[in-house]
Amino acid sequence: MKKIYIGSTVPFSGKGLITLGLGKHFLSSGLKIGYFKPIGKMPFRVGNVITDKLAYFIYQSLNLKDDITNICPVILSYELMVKRMRGEVEGLMNDVKKAFELISKDKDMVLIGGAETVWLGSFLGVSGFKVVNEVGAKVILVNKYTGELFLDTVIESKEILGDNLLGVVINWVREEQRRDIEDLVIPWLEQNGIPVLGLIPYDSFLTAVTVGELCERLGGRVITAQEGLRNFIQNYLIGGMEVDKFTEYLRKTPDAAVIVGGDRADIQLVSIEEGAKCLVLTGNLTPNEIIVSKAEQKQVPIILVRDDTYIAAQKIQDISTRLSLKEKEKVERGLALVNQYFNFTRLKELLLTI
Repeated sequence: MKKIYIGSTVPFSGKGLITLGLGKHFLSSGLKIGYFKPIGKMPFRVGNVITDKLAYFIYQSLNLKDDITNICPVILSYELMVKRMRGEVEGLMNDVKKAFELISKDKDMVLIGGAETVWLGSFLGVSGFKVVNEVGAKVILVNKYTGELFLDTVIESKEILGDNLLGVVINWVREEQRRDIEDLVIPWLEQNGIPVLGLIPYDSFLTAVTVGELCERLGGRVITAQEGLRNFIQNYLIGGMEVDKFTEYLRKTPDAAVIVGGDRADIQLVSIEEGAKCLVLTGNLTPNEIIVSKAEQKQVPIILVRDDTYIAAQKIQDISTRLSLKEKEKVERGLALVNQYFNFTRLKELLLTI
């Protein structure tokens, strides 16, 4: 049985999508696949079971039938952290190993989904590195290219994992990075015994969120054009400048949400007229009747939030760095990229050597 741990040295690298792509590929090859996530951070209730939200999504997407109580045995929460520091929690690795044994029974391959980073869970004794060692898995690292940080963390992982590192996938590659990666980074990695299994281009649509999801994450309230909640947002603009300058920027920024103070009716009106996907009005200030009427007419949702513009923009910046797999359109587009740019042939060759 092959055991592959898909991890990362940085958060939000897109490893969930890679894991899903690998699972679908090997299922289509006729293999019996299991999926397992040792530690999760997004509690999600399924009946009487608390599991991890992403783990359950991948489990469902792969049409697996294992007992869901075993797919994610450790859910990291504030309560668990406190109990660990008080010495009230021990032996979590035993829980991980027991669940893994049940998931892996009668399987040809088990895909192990890593937490945010391979270090997460170290204080609980269940870091990615320790799990890999305990279950005897090989590792694929999925990382965004971030210059020297990428090089440092990948080479450090190689020193820790040795031959257990199957290779790396460089994800979210922007066009301006491609030349350096192809000419310098990949040859350097290969010379250091680190196979490159994929160079996957950045696609802004994969980090897009719907207006409804944005509202939910900001804790806001939609007051117009409920029918627009399914609109996708790929860009964000802060309406804190003169109207003429702002209009120029907005016309160059497709699928934008505009974050603007609730007292800036001038920016609100031009945003609606120029086709913004939604308005995020800060300070919990309700817009005037003209703005509300125009937004309804143009079917532009307006979200009211209590935060000031700076705090709202900080929250949105965090949202925009994460890959959300809630929408079918995004999953299909992401899987198409994995199928096109992941080197399955080389992975299979490497698997034959273990």
